[in-house]
Amino acid sequence: MNRRTFGILVLVLVVGFYAMGTGFDFFYRFLYALLLLVGIGYTWAWLNLRGIELKVTRDASRGQVGGYLAGSVQIINNTVMPKSWLEVAEATGPSADTSGRGLALVREQVRSWRIRTYLTKRGVYRSGQVQVVSQDPFGMFRLKREFTDPQPYIVFPAVEPLPNLDARFAGLPSDTRVTRHWEQITTDVSSIREYAEGDSMRRIHWPYTARMNELMVKEFDMGLSAESWVLLDMHQDSHFGADLDDVNNTEELSVMVAASIVDRLMDQSLPIGLAASGDQDYVYRPDSSPEQRGRLMEALSEVRAEGQRPLHEFIYDIRTYLDQFNALTVVTSSLETAWAGALTDLRRQGVEVAVVFVDRSSFGSPDNMDGPLEALGANLIPTYLVRQGDRLDDVLQTPTRDIPKGWTADVPGGGE
Repeated sequence: MNRRTFGILVLVLVVGFYAMGTGFDFFYRFLYALLLLVGIGYTWAWLNLRGIELKVTRDASRGQVGGYLAGSVQIINNTVMPKSWLEVAEATGPSADTSGRGLALVREQVRSWRIRTYLTKRGVYRSGQVQVVSQDPFGMFRLKREFTDPQPYIVFPAVEPLPNLDARFAGLPSDTRVTRHWEQITTDVSSIREYAEGDSMRRIHWPYTARMNELMVKEFDMGLSAESWVLLDMHQDSHFGADLDDVNNTEELSVMVAASIVDRLMDQSLPIGLAASGDQDYVYRPDSSPEQRGRLMEALSEVRAEGQRPLHEFIYDIRTYLDQFNALTVVTSSLETAWAGALTDLRRQGVEVAVVFVDRSSFGSPDNMDGPLEALGANLIPTYLVRQGDRLDDVLQTPTRDIPKGWTADVPGGGE
């Protein structure tokens, strides 16, 4: 109820009181005029909302934070009565247009216009819920009617380009990339050497043997056939700031980091998988197909920091998916230290591990992060520290501390 409506109702009560108390014809006539005015105004506003049809269509079902989702709105007057003082506003979405658009319709008229919704937050939304507001000529009543035409669309998280993502731990091609030699036969041949006693006959390079007139065998390394995983920590206690700002917090920054790494690895046509334990478990095995990008981005759009399982338990749960040909990048802002030990156990199995640690203090958290950072440093796990406002391509080039070249020496089958 607006101020004008409230004022009219108070005036009706006052005039009615004087009319009943004094019996003067003037007050009775004034009261009847006010009641007639109120009746006409309400009836006008109510009839304005009858017999209209409204539709919302979108040009696409997917968008990305920071972009726009274009579409159109169509409103139809199915009656012979003209409609005036109407306002149309989108009532739902990541950036609902609550300002509205004023219009009037003549009999059986169809009007349409283009709309652009700015996408501010990732998630799954229904874009077809639109609110039509009708107002009488006197401005006393504002009646609303909602039109629902469900058209769900997905807003992907924002992605930053990472052309300089550190190749040592993300498995990207680079001149500085450290390769490992393996006793197992893989698809990548690193060199050829003379035959030594005990070498398998399957390793013999027959064309080169014929040329050199002596047995020559192939040596193998992991190459670029290794599968990469991104593990996103979405435990409810691992994040800070969502109750203060639903866009600028550790949860949204962590999702953006994970999405940017996934996007970079997919651009390199490398098999990439995703694991996240939030409102539900999301586990996608590594795949390099074009469809994989859409699957992972949809999962990152939906996941919420509502997980109940601590990070170290989730790491142990997914270890069955990992082997010595895998690289695992963990994105977290957890203050616990147990998960550093879990990553060390994975590294002993031959899994390349790295951590992107989101700085809670940059969002105003008073928590001390020295514990997990010291635990990661003590275990020589490469760690990249990301703060609010950082350019990801800069902070993900090198870890916060230099990792010795022999840090993989204790990994079975590993070496330079």
